[in-house]
Amino acid sequence: MTGFGKRPAPGNTATFGKKHTTSYRPAAPRPTAGADMPDFLKTESSASPPKPSASIVAGEPIFWRRILSRLVDELLCWMILLVPFGSGILSAAGTYIEAPAGSAEETRAAVDLFGYSILFYFLSTAYGTIMEASRLQATVGKLMIGAVLVTPTGEKPKIWQALLRNSIGRLVVNLLPFYAGYAMGIFRRDRRCLHDLMSGTMVCSKVPAATSSYSEVFA
Repeated sequence: MTGFGKRPAPGNTATFGKKHTTSYRPAAPRPTAGADMPDFLKTESSASPPKPSASIVAGEPIFWRRILSRLVDELLCWMILLVPFGSGILSAAGTYIEAPAGSAEETRAAVDLFGYSILFYFLSTAYGTIMEASRLQATVGKLMIGAVLVTPTGEKPKIWQALLRNSIGRLVVNLLPFYAGYAMGIFRRDRRCLHDLMSGTMVCSKVPAATSSYSEVFA
Protein backbone atom coordinates (compact mmCIF):
# COMPACT_ATOMS: atom_id res chain seq x y z
CA MET A 1 0.00 0.00 0.00
CA THR A 2 1.33 3.43 -0.85
CA GLY A 3 1.57 6.17 1.70
CA PHE A 4 -0.66 8.60 -0.21
CA GLY A 5 -1.92 11.35 2.04
CA LYS A 6 0.45 10.49 4.88
CA ARG A 7 3.18 12.62 6.24
CA PRO A 8 6.66 11.42 5.35
CA ALA A 9 8.71 10.07 8.16
CA PRO A 10 11.22 12.45 9.71
CA GLY A 11 14.60 12.28 8.00
CA ASN A 12 13.17 10.86 4.79
CA THR A 13 11.79 14.13 3.41
CA ALA A 14 12.66 14.47 -0.27
CA THR A 15 13.03 17.86 -1.82
CA PHE A 16 11.56 18.09 -5.28
CA GLY A 17 14.06 19.14 -7.95
CA LYS A 18 17.18 18.61 -5.82
CA LYS A 19 19.62 15.78 -5.95
CA HIS A 20 19.81 13.54 -3.00
CA THR A 21 23.25 13.82 -1.35
CA THR A 22 24.95 11.44 0.96
CA SER A 23 27.59 12.18 3.58
CA TYR A 24 31.23 11.74 2.38
CA ARG A 25 33.13 8.95 3.94
CA PRO A 26 36.91 8.93 3.36
CA ALA A 27 38.29 5.75 1.90
CA ALA A 28 40.07 3.48 4.25
CA PRO A 29 43.88 3.75 3.91
CA ARG A 30 45.47 1.01 1.92
CA PRO A 31 47.70 -1.30 3.87
CA THR A 32 51.37 -0.66 3.27
CA ALA A 33 53.49 -3.33 1.66
CA GLY A 34 54.45 -5.93 4.18
CA ALA A 35 52.05 -4.65 6.85
CA ASP A 36 50.50 -8.07 7.19
CA MET A 37 53.95 -9.68 7.30
CA PRO A 38 55.03 -11.35 10.54
CA ASP A 39 57.43 -9.37 12.70
CA PHE A 40 60.36 -11.76 12.29
CA LEU A 41 60.05 -11.55 8.49
CA LYS A 42 59.94 -7.74 8.66
CA THR A 43 63.22 -7.66 10.56
CA GLU A 44 65.07 -9.95 8.20
CA SER A 45 63.71 -8.37 5.00
CA SER A 46 64.57 -4.81 6.05
CA ALA A 47 68.09 -5.59 7.22
CA SER A 48 70.52 -5.98 4.31
CA PRO A 49 73.72 -7.96 4.95
CA PRO A 50 76.81 -5.80 5.51
CA LYS A 51 79.28 -5.65 2.70
CA PRO A 52 82.72 -7.05 3.47
CA SER A 53 85.20 -4.27 4.19
CA ALA A 54 88.47 -4.15 2.22
CA SER A 55 89.99 -1.16 3.97
CA ILE A 56 93.51 -1.31 5.37
CA VAL A 57 94.02 -0.55 9.04
CA ALA A 58 97.46 0.64 10.16
CA GLY A 59 99.03 -0.73 13.31
CA GLU A 60 102.19 0.27 15.14
CA PRO A 61 104.99 2.20 13.38
CA ILE A 62 107.93 -0.01 12.40
CA PHE A 63 111.57 0.63 11.56
CA TRP A 64 113.99 -2.32 11.49
CA ARG A 65 111.91 -4.45 9.16
CA ARG A 66 111.98 -1.58 6.68
CA ILE A 67 115.66 -2.31 5.99
CA LEU A 68 114.77 -5.75 4.63
CA SER A 69 111.87 -4.24 2.71
CA ARG A 70 114.13 -1.70 1.02
CA LEU A 71 116.70 -4.33 0.07
CA VAL A 72 113.99 -6.44 -1.56
CA ASP A 73 112.61 -3.47 -3.52
CA GLU A 74 116.03 -2.35 -4.76
CA LEU A 75 116.92 -5.89 -5.82
CA LEU A 76 113.62 -6.18 -7.68
CA CYS A 77 114.20 -2.88 -9.52
CA TRP A 78 117.73 -3.92 -10.52
CA MET A 79 116.39 -7.24 -11.82
CA ILE A 80 113.83 -5.38 -13.93
CA LEU A 81 116.55 -3.07 -15.25
CA LEU A 82 118.83 -6.00 -16.11
CA VAL A 83 116.28 -7.46 -18.51
CA PRO A 84 116.80 -4.85 -21.28
CA PHE A 85 120.19 -3.45 -20.20
CA GLY A 86 121.93 -6.42 -18.58
CA SER A 87 124.71 -6.81 -21.12
CA GLY A 88 125.50 -3.09 -21.16
CA ILE A 89 125.60 -2.83 -17.36
CA LEU A 90 127.87 -5.86 -16.98
CA SER A 91 130.17 -4.65 -19.76
CA ALA A 92 130.49 -1.17 -18.25
CA ALA A 93 131.10 -2.59 -14.78
CA GLY A 94 133.81 -4.95 -16.09
CA THR A 95 135.52 -2.18 -18.02
CA TYR A 96 135.47 0.15 -15.02
CA ILE A 97 137.12 -2.50 -12.83
CA GLU A 98 139.78 -3.62 -15.31
CA ALA A 99 140.64 -0.30 -17.03
CA PRO A 100 143.69 1.63 -15.76
CA ALA A 101 142.91 4.39 -13.32
CA GLY A 102 142.38 7.72 -15.05
CA SER A 103 142.16 6.19 -18.52
CA ALA A 104 139.55 7.10 -21.12
CA GLU A 105 138.06 3.63 -20.88
CA GLU A 106 137.48 4.03 -17.15
CA THR A 107 135.90 7.45 -17.63
CA ARG A 108 133.62 6.17 -20.38
CA ALA A 109 132.57 3.20 -18.27
CA ALA A 110 131.89 5.48 -15.29
CA VAL A 111 129.65 7.68 -17.45
CA ASP A 112 127.75 4.61 -18.66
CA LEU A 113 127.27 3.35 -15.10
CA PHE A 114 126.06 6.77 -14.03
CA GLY A 115 123.49 6.73 -16.82
CA TYR A 116 122.24 3.32 -15.68
CA SER A 117 122.02 4.67 -12.14
CA ILE A 118 119.76 7.46 -13.39
CA LEU A 119 117.57 4.88 -15.12
CA PHE A 120 117.42 2.93 -11.86
CA TYR A 121 116.40 6.10 -10.00
CA PHE A 122 113.47 6.80 -12.34
CA LEU A 123 112.42 3.15 -12.36
CA SER A 124 112.55 2.98 -8.58
CA THR A 125 110.58 6.24 -8.29
CA ALA A 126 107.85 5.03 -10.63
CA TYR A 127 107.71 1.61 -8.96
CA GLY A 128 107.44 3.01 -5.42
CA THR A 129 104.91 5.71 -6.39
CA ILE A 130 102.58 3.35 -8.24
CA MET A 131 102.65 0.64 -5.57
CA GLU A 132 102.34 2.89 -2.53
CA ALA A 133 99.58 5.04 -4.05
CA SER A 134 97.59 1.96 -5.09
CA ARG A 135 95.01 0.09 -3.01
CA LEU A 136 97.83 -2.06 -1.61
CA GLN A 137 99.60 1.00 -0.14
CA ALA A 138 102.82 -1.01 -0.16
CA THR A 139 105.67 -2.17 -2.38
CA VAL A 140 106.55 -5.83 -2.78
CA GLY A 141 109.11 -5.51 0.00
CA LYS A 142 106.55 -3.96 2.35
CA LEU A 143 104.02 -6.66 1.51
CA MET A 144 106.59 -9.30 2.46
CA ILE A 145 107.14 -7.81 5.91
CA GLY A 146 103.49 -6.91 6.49
CA ALA A 147 103.90 -3.13 6.31
CA VAL A 148 101.77 -0.40 4.78
CA LEU A 149 102.28 3.28 3.95
CA VAL A 150 99.79 5.69 5.55
CA THR A 151 99.48 9.30 6.59
CA PRO A 152 99.99 10.25 10.26
CA THR A 153 96.18 10.11 10.63
CA GLY A 154 96.03 6.57 9.25
CA GLU A 155 94.61 7.47 5.84
CA LYS A 156 95.67 6.31 2.39
CA PRO A 157 98.41 8.58 1.01
CA LYS A 158 97.76 10.74 -2.02
CA ILE A 159 99.68 10.08 -5.21
CA TRP A 160 101.68 13.31 -4.82
CA GLN A 161 102.78 12.17 -1.36
CA ALA A 162 103.99 8.83 -2.71
CA LEU A 163 105.75 10.64 -5.59
CA LEU A 164 107.45 13.15 -3.27
CA ARG A 165 108.54 10.37 -0.94
CA ASN A 166 110.08 8.22 -3.67
CA SER A 167 111.64 11.01 -5.75
CA ILE A 168 113.00 14.08 -3.96
CA GLY A 169 112.67 12.56 -0.50
CA ARG A 170 114.54 9.40 -1.42
CA LEU A 171 117.21 11.40 -3.26
CA VAL A 172 117.84 13.72 -0.32
CA VAL A 173 117.93 10.95 2.25
CA ASN A 174 120.46 8.98 0.18
CA LEU A 175 122.75 11.98 -0.27
CA LEU A 176 123.09 12.68 3.45
CA PRO A 177 126.26 11.20 5.00
CA PHE A 178 126.18 8.27 7.40
CA TYR A 179 122.59 7.45 6.43
CA ALA A 180 121.47 10.20 8.81
CA GLY A 181 118.14 10.60 7.02
CA TYR A 182 117.30 6.97 7.68
CA ALA A 183 118.88 6.72 11.13
CA MET A 184 116.70 9.49 12.56
CA GLY A 185 113.79 7.02 12.50
CA ILE A 186 115.46 5.05 15.32
CA PHE A 187 115.08 7.94 17.74
CA ARG A 188 111.51 8.94 16.86
CA ARG A 189 108.44 7.36 18.41
CA ASP A 190 106.63 7.39 15.07
CA ARG A 191 109.71 5.82 13.35
CA ARG A 192 109.53 8.37 10.54
CA CYS A 193 112.64 8.97 8.47
CA LEU A 194 113.48 12.18 6.62
CA HIS A 195 111.67 11.22 3.41
CA ASP A 196 108.61 10.28 5.51
CA LEU A 197 108.58 13.72 7.12
CA MET A 198 109.00 15.45 3.76
CA SER A 199 106.03 13.61 2.24
CA GLY A 200 103.78 13.49 5.30
CA THR A 201 103.73 9.69 5.45
CA MET A 202 104.75 6.91 7.79
CA VAL A 203 105.27 3.15 7.60
CA CYS A 204 103.22 0.98 9.95
CA SER A 205 102.38 -2.67 10.35
CA LYS A 206 99.34 -3.80 8.38
CA VAL A 207 96.27 -4.89 10.32
CA PRO A 208 93.49 -6.33 8.11
CA ALA A 209 90.06 -4.91 8.92
CA ALA A 210 87.57 -7.33 10.48
CA THR A 211 85.00 -8.59 7.98
CA SER A 212 81.67 -10.34 8.45
CA SER A 213 80.85 -13.30 6.25
CA TYR A 214 77.33 -14.03 5.04
CA SER A 215 77.25 -17.22 7.09
CA GLU A 216 77.86 -15.14 10.22
CA VAL A 217 75.09 -12.69 9.33
CA PHE A 218 72.44 -15.37 8.88
CA ALA A 219 73.66 -17.65 11.68
